[in-house]
Amino acid sequence: MKPQNCNNFLMDVKNDMTNPLKDGKNRWVKYLIITEDMRNKTIEISRQRILKLLDSSQILLDNGGTVTICAGLYTYAVEEYGKIVLLRKSRKIDGHVRVNYKKGFRDHNTKFRLAVKKLPNECTTLQIGPFDPNIFDPKCFDTETVIADFKSRMSVFYTNFLESGVNIESVPLVSEQRLKIAIVTLRKIVEEV
Repeated sequence: MKPQNCNNFLMDVKNDMTNPLKDGKNRWVKYLIITEDMRNKTIEISRQRILKLLDSSQILLDNGGTVTICAGLYTYAVEEYGKIVLLRKSRKIDGHVRVNYKKGFRDHNTKFRLAVKKLPNECTTLQIGPFDPNIFDPKCFDTETVIADFKSRMSVFYTNFLESGVNIESVPLVSEQRLKIAIVTLRKIVEEV
């Protein structure tokens, strides 16, 4: 047996025995069964992380940080709130909780969708374009509404090509005032969780 094969075999054995988050083929499990106590601890840890993310975004914003970067940081708090929503709605079975792990807990879009659905618009809409896209050409006028979601975060932190492959995706415009309101509003909601 070649050393590489041996290492792969040992890695597979290790994952089978020590990683309850992966199946025998090293794929994420679909569901994870945890105790209610673990769910509650996870919610509290997420809650504390959200508050730290909001504080960090606010401090950066108050000290000359780029508004879009602050908004990008804020989107992590929104996603983490989606995790709380997911955990709270997870099904209870005999003192345990069944968490949709692969397509929920680990999926960015699912957590954002849950958060955006639950949160008020003040927390999720970071920019409303001043021009109506039904009247004005979006290529020439700012018609974009920016939602605190995975797509917005990706365009803030990463350079990417548009689907046409011809141009680079632009960084979304974010209203500093809307971001400040979003931070304060989400903080109030999370403090009450």
